[in-house]
Amino acid sequence: MIQNLLRLRNFKGTYPEKISLFFSLTMLDRKSRLFNKPTNNFVHQWFLKYKVFSYKYSNLRYLFNEIFISNDYYFESITKSPLIVDCGANIGMSVLYFKRLFPDSKIIVFEPNPYAFALLKRNMEINNIENLELHNVALSDKETEISFYIDDNRGTLGGSVNKVRGGSNELKVPAKTLSGYLKNISAADLIKIDVEGAESNLLTDLVESGMINKGKEYIIEYHHNMNGEKSRLSYFLEVFEAQGFNYNIRTTYKKVNSFQDILLHFYKK
Repeated sequence: MIQNLLRLRNFKGTYPEKISLFFSLTMLDRKSRLFNKPTNNFVHQWFLKYKVFSYKYSNLRYLFNEIFISNDYYFESITKSPLIVDCGANIGMSVLYFKRLFPDSKIIVFEPNPYAFALLKRNMEINNIENLELHNVALSDKETEISFYIDDNRGTLGGSVNKVRGGSNELKVPAKTLSGYLKNISAADLIKIDVEGAESNLLTDLVESGMINKGKEYIIEYHHNMNGEKSRLSYFLEVFEAQGFNYNIRTTYKKVNSFQDILLHFYKK
């Protein structure tokens, strides 16, 4: 309970909202301890005005803390109706966060995991979220069919094109290029990318297609030292620097050579 009070210090909301969230998070903590085995059944919890479904209570707790409490995806816009591209939306918690920030926004959403995508659709429909495009595809540097891996939790947060990262269950999913969608818009106010290790492929596509400047801002979760893969962070930074972007970086690590989620926020002055 004390941890939930400390978390809510960072929440951007009214006092009544904080009280409501305190009880929601406390209840969710209890449910996570009692009912945390992966199942094929849906569970749900109310957050603020949203009813959110998942396959595990612990997933809901993690997503709400990461997105609504930590404000990882916060950005400012000069328009009340920004166009947002959400690459890797999982069950849609990030979409709800963006809609809370900008109710009149239009959001183009991508999620490759068919099980997470089913929940994404359900969460959008039950909360009456409008002005969306939902795409059940992976994003890569070419259009093809690829292997996508998940563990026994169908709504896993770690589904990936990398088997070691994703899990032992292989799915075949369609892959599209982000540039193929961006060519049909003038600009996106924000492109958010959290694709569990496929971010380098997305960047390659944006560079080769000349579409990287279609995004006014980018928020990217870069997965560093994933399963001992070669470091490519300098490539990421160099590409955006060459296009005139500035950036902020947020990360932590426990020991040398450990895996890191690095949050990169690219913008132009």
